[in-house]
Amino acid sequence: MKCRICYSNNVPKFLSLGHHPPSDAFLKEEELEKPEIYYPLDVYFCDNCKLVQIGYAVDPKILFNEDYAYNTSTNKALVKHFSELTEHLVNTFNLNKNDLAVDIGSNDGTLLEGFLKHNIKVLGIEPSGVAQLAFEKNIPTLKMFFDKETAEYVINNFEKPKIITATNVFAHVIDLDNFMSGIKLILSDKGVFVSESHYLLNLIQELQYDSIYHEHLRYYSLKSLIYLFNLYDMDVFDAKIVDSHGGSIRVYACNKGEFNISDNINNILSIEEKAGLYSLNTFLDYSKKVYEWKKEIRKLLFDIKNNNNRIVCIGAPAKGNTLLNFCKIDSDLIDYLAEYTKLKIGKYSPGMHIKVEDEERMFKEQPEYSILLSWNLKDIIVPKLRAKGYKGKIIVPIPHPVIIE
Repeated sequence: MKCRICYSNNVPKFLSLGHHPPSDAFLKEEELEKPEIYYPLDVYFCDNCKLVQIGYAVDPKILFNEDYAYNTSTNKALVKHFSELTEHLVNTFNLNKNDLAVDIGSNDGTLLEGFLKHNIKVLGIEPSGVAQLAFEKNIPTLKMFFDKETAEYVINNFEKPKIITATNVFAHVIDLDNFMSGIKLILSDKGVFVSESHYLLNLIQELQYDSIYHEHLRYYSLKSLIYLFNLYDMDVFDAKIVDSHGGSIRVYACNKGEFNISDNINNILSIEEKAGLYSLNTFLDYSKKVYEWKKEIRKLLFDIKNNNNRIVCIGAPAKGNTLLNFCKIDSDLIDYLAEYTKLKIGKYSPGMHIKVEDEERMFKEQPEYSILLSWNLKDIIVPKLRAKGYKGKIIVPIPHPVIIE
């Protein structure tokens, strides 16, 4: 394969997670008898620009369709994170009522609500069915994918934005050249493009392999992002590591020369180099650890089940389906997925076909063990579960299985 940024052929594969269905393609009961389409989930490292990426790109119209099941507003930690982000952007870049803020992959409009509190003009761009939730909140939203054509539409019908955000979407884009050409076209002279993506350093150091799924085509280091933006005559002038989604990298990009380069850039690059993010050997070692982890979690669950204990999963996030499908953890081991999001309750997980039940069942039945699939939110979720009365043992699976009594 060729690298998705620099088109180098020097892109060795270092990890194969097998074949998976799309991780958010939850099934209705009547769909269980129909064949599911599985796609390869293999991960590669470009030795030229240092990008980590998956090999097979699923058509985005399959992944982000009318039944897309992710809703930002249900993640309270993310709602708070977005509120703090918009507050920071308004204050740092002196936004006022004459400025436009555009959010690409705006989902239900949660991030844009933070700008609206400051009377900033907003526009969301969201291709999936969840855009309907933004419409219901009267948040201006274009129901389309972002590319150069969409950028031209925005310029002709609105104006050039001063701020463009793309949180947890920049790594999803298949046609990166078309996307970046749209950013270049739409961004005002002193405008800033702010992206947040799952950070490669966290993925490697904390064994976060479950965050690898088909929506995420690329896993960025700062070095690979700088390489990308330089191709489009843009500077990455600042960067910050943030806590969202188990560790993300936020980068601030502008047209070349518009802002001074922060000391944060060299500081983070130095951390990456010391961590081995530019060496293939780091990723080969990571692959071995992932397979050792698989043996560890399967042994733990089989031992628990063989002692006549019930096991459920807490939550039904996309990352959980990578874990379940890679480890072949099915309904023989897991009774159900306990969830509070109405979009998923009553459906079945892709691949393993474990039913999603209202979390009230878990509080009523008190299964002896549960696996916290949204492990990155353990500090928020575990106290809430205890406050609601769940007394069972909670397994936090990543980076290594730990049982909370």
